[in-house]
Amino acid sequence: MKFKKILSHITDIRSNKAIRKKILFTLWMLALYRLLVFVPVPFVDINKFIEILTNWWSAAAGTGLEFFSMLLGGTLDNFSIIWVWLAPYINASIIMQLLGTVIPHLEELQEQWEVGTNKIQQYTRRLSLPLAFMQSIGMVYFINSLLGGSMIDTGSFGIVLLSAFSLTVGSVIMIWIGELITEKGIANGTSLLIFASIISGLASQIYTSIAGAAGSGFEVAFVMFIIVIALVILSVFIIKTTKEIPVIYAKQGKVQQTAALPIPLNPVGMVPIIFAIAFITFPYLISQFVIKFGTPNIMVEQAAKRIELNFNIYSQQPAAPAIIVYFMLIVVFTFFYTVIVFNPDRMSDNIQKRGGFIQGIRPGTETAQYLNTIITHLCFWWGIGLGLVGIYSYVLYYLPFVDIITQSLGSLPVVVTGSGVIIIVWVIQDLINKVNSELDVQKYDKI
Repeated sequence: MKFKKILSHITDIRSNKAIRKKILFTLWMLALYRLLVFVPVPFVDINKFIEILTNWWSAAAGTGLEFFSMLLGGTLDNFSIIWVWLAPYINASIIMQLLGTVIPHLEELQEQWEVGTNKIQQYTRRLSLPLAFMQSIGMVYFINSLLGGSMIDTGSFGIVLLSAFSLTVGSVIMIWIGELITEKGIANGTSLLIFASIISGLASQIYTSIAGAAGSGFEVAFVMFIIVIALVILSVFIIKTTKEIPVIYAKQGKVQQTAALPIPLNPVGMVPIIFAIAFITFPYLISQFVIKFGTPNIMVEQAAKRIELNFNIYSQQPAAPAIIVYFMLIVVFTFFYTVIVFNPDRMSDNIQKRGGFIQGIRPGTETAQYLNTIITHLCFWWGIGLGLVGIYSYVLYYLPFVDIITQSLGSLPVVVTGSGVIIIVWVIQDLINKVNSELDVQKYDKI
């Protein structure tokens, strides 16, 4: 019965011209993105770069840095002009959301719905440009020094600026593609580009894990399947779980329950993991620069070595301090960002202005306190769950029976991080919701 329903759903999609047009436009934009992956930054000897990078990846195997190549969809492997990717836009979006809590003008715009959202989007785009340029300059120096300093003539500041400019243009093109998909396509463009990057890098990572394992391909594939299925089930549970609070409204002299206020278990998405990664990455990257270029201060050098030893979250098996701090940062930022996104006082005011109330709770302060208690409770469990998802691939290596699996297979085939699986499930769910919404609109128009 369910199979027939799925076939009927597919038939409805194929017969819907508007949905077909949006899907085709989205596919064309994704194809353009994948073509840009193979356009290298100017002034780089790309053949020499690939040779050095291949040797460097072999030397860095097991450090966890290969996950970045997967998440960036191969842009690093080709020193692509879109290597800086959507990072400046994501950072700008986070900055604008944080500023919205301290700048009255931005707070007012957030309350103006579509008009305010469009204005904030303009500010975000403008902020993305200088962030992209600064990040591009840093990336040119960083990757050049990481690979021996022979890729780009960093002694010529003009060449550095032109290379950074090309990376900035690539990042702007990515932002443009993402917004076009959001406007004319079938899903959120930024999420879909991240999804496409993960999927495109996943195939090569799976092949490498299976080919390099000591056991049979079937054994490795089976272990991968079990891990991914467990993560998918957990991700679906997190995404689907909501707490619905019944709100009662007075209408025409009668008391009627007309709506429910849904509060999701996951109110802030993957932002806490992004924040946690940024905070735990910064001291590690600084320590790498100190160790590579040296320092006359012995204490600073010793501190850098301790940080490298204990806080390298990129390692396949990070030290316990790195895992613990990473987990705690995810939980802390879950609370921090939820406070920004969900304002119980504002929610209480909106309910009261519309003549509503929660049964057994007085409007105003008591309602705000009640909502704050619920959000805090959900936030705590979501923070714990997200933290466990974030560190699962690291914790596995500390479990005794994993050593047996590792010895039999040659390597533990954990090619997808928990956050990557959540993003994949999230985007697929969003696609399903958007398609269903389009079908419902078409059915409504025919009535």
